[in-house]
Amino acid sequence: MLSASTHCFSVTQIVGGEKSSSTSLFKSIGFVIGRAMEQHDLLAADHLVRRMYAWRGYLTKHPQHPRSLHRAADQATLVAWQNGELAATLTLSRDNEHGLLCESLYSKEISELRTKQVKICEFSRFAIDPAFRSPKLLDSFFRAAYQFSCSQFGATDAVVEVNPRHSRYYERELGFATIGPRRVCPRVDAPAILLHRNLHHPLPKAWAKPK
Repeated sequence: MLSASTHCFSVTQIVGGEKSSSTSLFKSIGFVIGRAMEQHDLLAADHLVRRMYAWRGYLTKHPQHPRSLHRAADQATLVAWQNGELAATLTLSRDNEHGLLCESLYSKEISELRTKQVKICEFSRFAIDPAFRSPKLLDSFFRAAYQFSCSQFGATDAVVEVNPRHSRYYERELGFATIGPRRVCPRVDAPAILLHRNLHHPLPKAWAKPK
């Protein structure tokens, strides 16, 4: 079991997957989490994002071409499959010369982070099907995202742009803190704030408890 002092934790490594040809990172009873590598997985993840965004009244764009969804060097799409159905997805983007999505609203905040010589990974395009939402799935999914950010992208810090109404969850359960003020994100035509997490900080207390 992980303790509260665990840094850049790892998750159980497995071989193979269920339903999907994703590279698996974590497996538990009923679900498997991995990196989407094939076009059908990437398109399924994109569809889930657009469906959940539309359900919440956010602006959505036309489906993206698989090649634009998978930039192997600096971007990864994680997916969670539960009982053979896509339950959740999240895109991880490593900071590079092209910058991050959140810089359109928070260029000053990102510039300040870069002056500290940190390696940033941006979390974006998070969506979870309400039919599969559970504390266990969310816990495992973000553990896998943190582990991937550290081990594969060499990230030390994570940033995420979220609707303010979701910020308390990210702060309480995922260890993020607000670093950018409330603004309107034109990509989805909804309010946003910028959150930050040092990936080397201890896990939230709720995560440190034995399962």
